[in-house]
Amino acid sequence: MSIANMPARLWHELVNTKWSKKTVSWAIAYIYTLYVALSAIPPLKGNVAFSVTAASGLLVVLYVFHSFTNLNLKTAGMFLIIAAVISYLWEFVGVETGIPFGSYYYTSALGPQIGPVPIAIPLIWCALGYFCLQASDHYIMASALMVSLDLSFDPVFSGSLHLWNWTGPTQYFGVPWTNFLGWFIASLTFFGVFYYTTKTQLKLSKHAIVFYYLFGLDNVIGDLVSGSAALAAASFVIFTVATGIIILLHRSKVSKTRVPQAVQVAGSTRQPVASQ
Repeated sequence: MSIANMPARLWHELVNTKWSKKTVSWAIAYIYTLYVALSAIPPLKGNVAFSVTAASGLLVVLYVFHSFTNLNLKTAGMFLIIAAVISYLWEFVGVETGIPFGSYYYTSALGPQIGPVPIAIPLIWCALGYFCLQASDHYIMASALMVSLDLSFDPVFSGSLHLWNWTGPTQYFGVPWTNFLGWFIASLTFFGVFYYTTKTQLKLSKHAIVFYYLFGLDNVIGDLVSGSAALAAASFVIFTVATGIIILLHRSKVSKTRVPQAVQVAGSTRQPVASQ
């Protein structure tokens, strides 16, 4: 399934299938990506209901609803606790020492804080981590997807929106390269702890791949509206390539599982012939 026709085929699947809880949850997720796209376009841009704070809050609500709908209560709860605690600890260390992200501090734009870190930040880590993991079912790849998201929104959030400010040298549209290494390390840490604690590997969802790409395109729109055509172009390439890699890996995994089955079937069909 190519990137171009995947959204249409999956939407057709949603419309023409039985509306289970899982189906409803993904339909709501798609609607959320439309909401985020609209929030970047005037005259909705700047409206309180379409603000970054509102969009972030709705993303967290969507994540909680989605995870507790599609995972069992224990698994969803464990992921929430592990991802929130570990991401908060990394953020705390990051703000206080500059390791591993680089030197930065949060402004008051994201609301109440526990120490130097806004309460919303670890919850957003949870939400992004959950959907990246659903889109890849591999912890290293999911960590790479987390980095690709940050490559797009961090320059805007820390730039024109001033949700946080960098105080050291920067290289990538006003963001230090160390930040992206920090995102990979932090993501891989809580993904790894979640796996070794629960022994759970989430099954890849084609709907999650589409959600990831649409959410990525939302960020591209946001980059364009913020006035950075170069960042938008870079983001588009990053999300398209990342999504293409996910699809290729998924196809490779599917083909590998089919080969042994085909060999087994062929062997079973040859045995009666040999006995004759």
